[in-house]
Amino acid sequence: MDQEFSDFHAVHSDDAASYCQAWEACAERFQYQRNLIEDEDILYQKPYEGESRGYADDATWILTSSFVIFTMQSGFGLLEAGSCSPGFEVNIMMKNIVDVVFSALTYYLVGYGISFGRPSTPFMGKGNFPADGGYDEVTSGLLYSKYIFQLSFAATSTTIVSGCVAMRLKFFIYVLYSLISVIFYSFVAHWVFDSTGWLYAMGAHDFAGGAPVHVFGGINGLVAVLFLGPRKGRFDGTRPLSDFFPSSPTSQCFGLLALWWGWIGFNCGSSFGITDDRWVVAIRCAVITINSTVAGGVTSMAYTLLRTNGKYIIPDHMINGILGSLVAITPACGAINTWAAFPIGSVGALVGLGCNTLICRLHLDDPVGAIGVHAGSGIWGLLSVGLFADSQLPGIEVDDGLFLGGGFKLLGLQILATVVTIGWALMWSTFFFYTVGVCISRDLKNPRAGLRVHPEEEERGADWFLHGVTDSTAFHNDTVNCSDEERSSSTSDDFFENMTTQPPKQESAITSVKSVLVGNFDDLASVKEIENGNCDGDGNKEVGVDSSNRSSDRGSTHEAKSRHSFKSKSSRRESFVRANTGVLGHSAISHYSPRDPRALTRPGLQTMQRSSASRKLEIYR
Repeated sequence: MDQEFSDFHAVHSDDAASYCQAWEACAERFQYQRNLIEDEDILYQKPYEGESRGYADDATWILTSSFVIFTMQSGFGLLEAGSCSPGFEVNIMMKNIVDVVFSALTYYLVGYGISFGRPSTPFMGKGNFPADGGYDEVTSGLLYSKYIFQLSFAATSTTIVSGCVAMRLKFFIYVLYSLISVIFYSFVAHWVFDSTGWLYAMGAHDFAGGAPVHVFGGINGLVAVLFLGPRKGRFDGTRPLSDFFPSSPTSQCFGLLALWWGWIGFNCGSSFGITDDRWVVAIRCAVITINSTVAGGVTSMAYTLLRTNGKYIIPDHMINGILGSLVAITPACGAINTWAAFPIGSVGALVGLGCNTLICRLHLDDPVGAIGVHAGSGIWGLLSVGLFADSQLPGIEVDDGLFLGGGFKLLGLQILATVVTIGWALMWSTFFFYTVGVCISRDLKNPRAGLRVHPEEEERGADWFLHGVTDSTAFHNDTVNCSDEERSSSTSDDFFENMTTQPPKQESAITSVKSVLVGNFDDLASVKEIENGNCDGDGNKEVGVDSSNRSSDRGSTHEAKSRHSFKSKSSRRESFVRANTGVLGHSAISHYSPRDPRALTRPGLQTMQRSSASRKLEIYR
């Protein structure tokens, strides 16, 4: 620009008129270029404290990520409901609903203030009780965006326990747990997320919640399982394994997909914005998350084929393996290279599956497998930061891991964060479940009696016992067994109330479901005979009993053939179940669920008629 003015004076110095005209044209062009420069500076300037410019984009990103993370509640509900026995699906979904309700209540009142309140100490925050931002535009906007995002984390940590305690813990005790657990979660969140937290200040790194969400929630679930004990008949052989089949493997798979989608928002949203170089961190987290699940999925498929001698791809193995890889990559996704996601995801899948197998063999009853996935894979994820972290990556401040020449400093800090989180979870959850159990049971030596549901609720299902939801066959049996006077009043609310509060004696809900699925709605006694071992593989009575007499007593030849076919299919399925008990762990052969009668007629399943010993040798040789 200065050179242009020098040339202008050299050309127009002698002519005053042309000088003025040329000066005006040059000034206009100068002002135009000056405005372009100012507009560019305004457009690309960095946001400063106290200015709202730039924060809107970050808030939009955070809010969108929070919406995606909240969809994980649907995924957890579908996965847990599909993993549990029939008759508990509605109860599981209700628990996921109260997770959000009561977690949000506690986190608004005290949880956010403990995690991120100002002023604060290295141990906890001491302000923002409740989480209200006031009237300042920037201050309130920053507080609310952080609140809604961190609330989604707190609700996720709480819901992990709902799968561990499924079908045993009293509903209102779980509500109380959801209300209180968030308080203790908030302390761990302050230590690792807040800039004043003592673990954060020391240099420990947890990008997206491996410690406060997964390890904390998984250890809480382990303590709950120890206090509750296994489901009735789960390990003592008093009930057939088919009673513990997942209600819907399809629901399990759909739940995994919902969680998978939500996890991308979980990890990418933890960049907490997209301005400056944070957008680079967010998109890198997306690639790393996908790479981890690729490694976890391939490893899980190899694992399940190896365990079944190349014959089956067990849904539980694939689901929990992929979830284990997602949990493992959570604390590390912002601080590692994309190639490091493959070993982290692969090992995370193996750790989750191995821990679940060990837990089952120790007779600890975790219907969903949440302990191995969240606690086991979460611990590995925290430690992997100390191995693979790269300080040269843009947008992140972290020390180099052991494998990148950083020594043992970061690894030692990650071990410290892991141990502290485990100790904190053990301390508070042990106190909670013991205190609540003792207060209800009034027996210092038997807190389990106060924590567990009524035996009838466990047998018939919480959907019927607590929520008033019945399947059509159970409702039919209730109306058949009631008196004529009660049946005549079936249109009134009193009849439904009498049915749900004082149920008549009848077969269990599990037995009723079996009868429906095999195509026989009336002959529940034949199901009972099969479960008691009074029928052989062909549907006949034991030696010394003439099955034709039973057919003649029942009625027509057609009814006898129908009953014979029904018992034959059921006994073959029960034989197949016994042949595979205790090797793959809980709900291992879930695709033979009693909800799927077609499983008995699929091609290649004729070997179900073989003996238990030969079948087991063939699969697990």
